[in-house]
Amino acid sequence: RITGGLLGIGIGVAGLAAGVGLVAFTEAQGERAKERGGGLSEGMSTRITGGLLEDVEVSSVEDLGSLTSQLEKALRESGGAKDEVFEMTEEEKKRIQDEADDGW
Repeated sequence: RITGGLLGIGIGVAGLAAGVGLVAFTEAQGERAKERGGGLSEGMSTRITGGLLEDVEVSSVEDLGSLTSQLEKALRESGGAKDEVFEMTEEEKKRIQDEADDGW
């Protein structure tokens, strides 16, 4: 009767060790793939994370300044905005930055 309990404990310990070993192996292979240049790009990783984690805000824009410049240029070319709309004083920039800062 005691051997059945010991056998169960042994199987549990072996399963736990195999699980930890599998996770360590998978992590090491992922790191090796990154070193070789394989694996997921940063952008793809961000998109996957955003799709899987619904409650986490994920930005898919890598260069926000470039995107802003492109949008401003498109607005000017389409006649949807005048050049002076995009010019801001330092006071306005500071005010917007203060409003956007939520303490985090």
